[in-house]
Amino acid sequence: MFKKALFIVLAFILALAAVAVFAYSRMYYPTGEIMPGIYAIKTGGNGIQTVNAFLFEVDGKYMMIDAGANLAQTENQLRTLGISADDVVAVFITHSDDDHVGALGLFGSDIIQAMSDGEVMEVSGISVQCIYTPGHTEDSVCYLMDGKYLFTGDAFFNPRYDRELHAISKTKILETEGVEWVFTGHFGLFKDIRFFRWWFG
Repeated sequence: MFKKALFIVLAFILALAAVAVFAYSRMYYPTGEIMPGIYAIKTGGNGIQTVNAFLFEVDGKYMMIDAGANLAQTENQLRTLGISADDVVAVFITHSDDDHVGALGLFGSDIIQAMSDGEVMEVSGISVQCIYTPGHTEDSVCYLMDGKYLFTGDAFFNPRYDRELHAISKTKILETEGVEWVFTGHFGLFKDIRFFRWWFG
């Protein structure tokens, strides 16, 4: 009897958690504008189509966070938005996994930006801060755009490179000040930083 009651309570808690996830995040959005001036790009990776690249609009031009899994797919998804590769003025890569760099050939090498931990770059009046977050991969980084939009790539995915560094990086991300929205490589958009910190903390 006790085990049955415990099972029911646990099932109820999990159901509430699932509802909360969808209330405070959006995991399965298609290519398109997900909030004013920010676009999701959905391409295939490991046989699964997920959002693994984003566009940040600045004065009619775009900064891109990650490049998507496949050149043809990324080009096609940009075309559905009425955007060409020539409209992209900078590309920031969160890590070197194929599903995040597969379409780099679509862009000129002069717009692919390399940054070091803590470095801040300004692009068309928008600040971009690089945060080194190894763990998922050795080269994982996050980008804080305009002081409040955090793009984490796969920093919260399984720590393939180093489990201990992954835990340190998670804490570093969760404690980053000023964040209002979080855009992850596969988990979607988190619209409430408090919920994001609770979910991943």
